[in-house]
Amino acid sequence: CRSKCSNESEKSNLISAKLSEDDRFYERAVYNTLCVVKCKKSVLGSRMDRLVEGMINEDFDRRKPYDYLQLCYFKMDMFKKAADAAATVLAVQPEHEVMKSNLKYYLAEGPVNAEEVVNLELQEYGKEYILGNVAYNNEDYKATITHMEKSLSLFYEAYSACRHLCENPFDQGWFPDFISSLANHYTFTLRCKRRCTWQLSNLFGEIKDDFFYSYFNYLQYSYYQEGDTKAACEAVASALFINPVDEVQLRNKQFFIRDEGASEDYFVPRKDVVAFIEREDFEERLMEFIETNFLFLKDDEFEDDDDIDAKKTENELSSVSVGFNSSLLGEKIDTTHVMLETENTLNEEL
Repeated sequence: CRSKCSNESEKSNLISAKLSEDDRFYERAVYNTLCVVKCKKSVLGSRMDRLVEGMINEDFDRRKPYDYLQLCYFKMDMFKKAADAAATVLAVQPEHEVMKSNLKYYLAEGPVNAEEVVNLELQEYGKEYILGNVAYNNEDYKATITHMEKSLSLFYEAYSACRHLCENPFDQGWFPDFISSLANHYTFTLRCKRRCTWQLSNLFGEIKDDFFYSYFNYLQYSYYQEGDTKAACEAVASALFINPVDEVQLRNKQFFIRDEGASEDYFVPRKDVVAFIEREDFEERLMEFIETNFLFLKDDEFEDDDDIDAKKTENELSSVSVGFNSSLLGEKIDTTHVMLETENTLNEEL
């Protein structure tokens, strides 16, 4: 519903077409909201406003059902299914010691080959990526291009879906004025959206930091092997847009210019890559601004540097507490107790 309605509201004919950008934004928000309400009602009926308890969402995020399944399959001597279920848990909890031990046992005691164990929650973009990787290792560059291009397209879809799933209800826990409410809820969703790239970069139980970049590393070489110099150069340019100082791609660019007769205008990054990276960079910088400039002041009073450092250290030791110097914008808290730092204080912090 959110994806459908977001697209429809962007295409709406606006009453405010000749007015300010703010007017157009809020008018689209009204159309989007009406569309979402109607869509949810048509799909969910009387259950449209029911909220799932946080613990249930957390259990599914941590693949708790597969924890039960791996043990049940083991009790039924179904070692392959037990191993798959254990691997599915490890894909999101790679340090789960019990699950690692269980998987080793299933591989050692059951007729299961490690190469056949699969992550049962692997999304379609991940399946295509793995097929592309296999094709690349087999030097089948045509198949590599096919699978990697399809995986990339599916990755963008998964990224968009992940971001839409972040637009959840938010109990702010207080009664903010209009603009504070807007900023607070936006930051709440932004925190979630910032995790999407991180989540989608996990295929095998660990985060692959260069996952998005790796698409274009595979593609530049595969297109070169298939004789498509222009597409190879475009992939090199896309990789360099992601990491402008990457020495491998800088050397590749010089190779194509020197040995393949490529001109500078071949090296134009893909528009979807530019849009993706610009959004990621903007949101990272905005979150840094929020985290740096919004501080919670206990009892509406400043505390000296020693108190701040002590509390910061204390909170860093707890995985569930909010760090003292962390932004509370986007949290369930009255941000009338949040203060913008002065420029001088900010410089001292840095």
